[in-house]
Amino acid sequence: MKISVINESVSLIANIGVIGSILFLGLEMQQNTEMMKSQTRNSIVEHQLFLYGQPLQNTEIFDIRQKLNSNLDVMETETNQFHFYVLSQLRMWENEFYQYQMGLFDAEEFDARRIAWGRVMSFDASVERWKIAEETLDPDFRVYLNAIIDEIS
Repeated sequence: MKISVINESVSLIANIGVIGSILFLGLEMQQNTEMMKSQTRNSIVEHQLFLYGQPLQNTEIFDIRQKLNSNLDVMETETNQFHFYVLSQLRMWENEFYQYQMGLFDAEEFDARRIAWGRVMSFDASVERWKIAEETLDPDFRVYLNAIIDEIS
């Protein structure tokens, strides 16, 4: 009888230990998930700052956009330069859209990004670059950005 009480006590202690370990593991996973979200957001911001810095370092991007919007002649090099600038924005936005779908951004925060995207896509030259690159981007993102463009038009 004494042995069975000891066995039951040991078994109970072991079960409590297993439950405690599972709870601790769950907490650790939650903290790891939050850390990964934080690192992902930080990476997005770093990419945004890099991209935003490009026209500041190379102000002719603004001139090229203005020429394209005014239907003025631009060199092929300028057209390509602007195309890859817009394409880099689109890739960044596609990633932000994906991260939003994965729950990284809440709706209010993502709406602010949507407004910014709409401002960029209000330029004809940006929409023209979009139409060229559209098929190379995620289908769900294409639908989303086309809805923004349609709202502007």
